[in-house]
Amino acid sequence: MSRRNAMADVSHNAGPVERVVELHLPSRLGYEKVAMDAAASLARRMGFSADRVDALRTALAEAITNAIEHGNAHDAQMRVLVMLTVRPSELVVSVADQGRKPLMPAHLSPPPTIEESFTRGDKGGWGIWLIRELMDEVEFTTAPSGGNQVRMVIHLEKQS
Repeated sequence: MSRRNAMADVSHNAGPVERVVELHLPSRLGYEKVAMDAAASLARRMGFSADRVDALRTALAEAITNAIEHGNAHDAQMRVLVMLTVRPSELVVSVADQGRKPLMPAHLSPPPTIEESFTRGDKGGWGIWLIRELMDEVEFTTAPSGGNQVRMVIHLEKQS
């Protein structure tokens, strides 16, 4: 077997290659756009439709904003870690904060109704619901750093 064929066999047997992009963002609103642009660029290169790219951008913006506002409490010394993992048929996005405030189950409850939002004058409470609606898989866990982490998966083709 030639050296060239041996290399091809090794590559073939190794399975699909994952590519990972890692971003460390300061906890300042506005920096979520850096991650949104990176994720959108990867998704477009993978062949995602424009609608799916928009859904990804929106969900990622919500997740990072939550990490900045709730997890890291706007502390610019803390970072938000964003990992974008490219797989053959999906993009896995992980957002982790460094905060010490655990995600409370109440934060995972359904969003307020429109009437409740107007009555209370509350603009918030829709982010997690929106993330769940836009992404194919969503999981909330404790990050290795001790903060909160959201893992989101968007499939190249929408699963029914």
